Amino acid sequence: MSGLQQVKCDTVILGGGVAALWTANVLKAAGQSVVVLTNAPLGSGQTLAAQGVIHGGVKYAVAGKLTDSSEALAAMPGRWLAAMRGEGPVDLRGADLLSDHQILWSLPNVVSQIVGFFGSKALRGRSAAISRGDYPVVFDTPAYKGRLFRIDEPVVDPVSVVRELARGVADETHLVEWGTNAELLVENGEVTAIDLTLTNGQKFLLRARDFVFAAGAGNGHLLSRVGIAEPRQQLRPLHQLVIRKRDLPPFYSVCVGNGPKPPVVVTTHLDSGGRTVWYLGGDLAEQAGVDRDETAQIEAGRAFFAKWLPWIDLAGAEWFTCRIDRAEPLTGTGDRPPGAYCQRRGNVLVTWPTKLALAPALAEEVLRETPGTLTDAQRFSLDLPRPGLGKAPWDLP
Repeated sequence: MSGLQQVKCDTVILGGGVAALWTANVLKAAGQSVVVLTNAPLGSGQTLAAQGVIHGGVKYAVAGKLTDSSEALAAMPGRWLAAMRGEGPVDLRGADLLSDHQILWSLPNVVSQIVGFFGSKALRGRSAAISRGDYPVVFDTPAYKGRLFRIDEPVVDPVSVVRELARGVADETHLVEWGTNAELLVENGEVTAIDLTLTNGQKFLLRARDFVFAAGAGNGHLLSRVGIAEPRQQLRPLHQLVIRKRDLPPFYSVCVGNGPKPPVVVTTHLDSGGRTVWYLGGDLAEQAGVDRDETAQIEAGRAFFAKWLPWIDLAGAEWFTCRIDRAEPLTGTGDRPPGAYCQRRGNVLVTWPTKLALAPALAEEVLRETPGTLTDAQRFSLDLPRPGLGKAPWDLP
């Protein structure tokens, strides 16, 4: 291979979602030479299937006690809003802020519980009660007997976020097909180089000081290829529900019931045809929802609205579902790790943000693990295709 053209950069990032792209922007702003390689449209999969909620940890504190998850997320809304003002290493001024807050609403049978929850010291300063005269359209009816609270957790449009992140590292981002025009070269559990076949047929060796695995569910294949036994990957599935109707009102909300998880989390989006979409997650989409087929999941969603929000007119709405795999490091309990995950294995950094909101925290961890720049790192361009932008679930065929 000595006759092949070779170049060396500081960091190669494998992946094309929010974790890979946010990290690439941060490393580039720190002066590193970065290459991003993805084998799919940007954001496709987990990132663009996200609801876009930038959690501050409130829903993980429903017992009135701050958990590791809620503490890890507490700073994230401010971090994202700063990026959307163009402050710091990531510029998201062109991304769409769908709402600067969510509504937390209670089922009628847990009113006293929710009042106590938001009166707790754990949540003081992170929420505010909403007076009846200020109720949003969805709850502006005497039929609603619960209580509403505002939580300052913004909701962003994931498609526009990926678009703006990609803009910041457009020259560094390339589309490859593993096993066809790209191959990891591995020795003793480390990546020695990536063997690339460029568009013109030229063979090319890409070397780096560090290789960041930020491919979401694709990390499983990468870890296997390199022979890294730990960490192992776990996939936690979701079965999200979509309601589409042109005149649906804005609805950004977290429902509080008797259980530890919100029964339903709703965000509002526009599809490519300008129609309004309500995108439903929460406990509805968790294990019981995963076990249902599409018809049964839609029936469960209809039953929820009929029981708890019967005044909402959903006549003529289109209902469908989408399945998502959340990729994370394997935990002993099978639960989500509390924060972003970044562990070094030789010259490989294995990463998962574990939630969309934690992408800034993950990028900072990677930066701490890859300080400075190499004296022999090079600036170069690769004759490879550029990846396109993926689609949200409601715009997929």
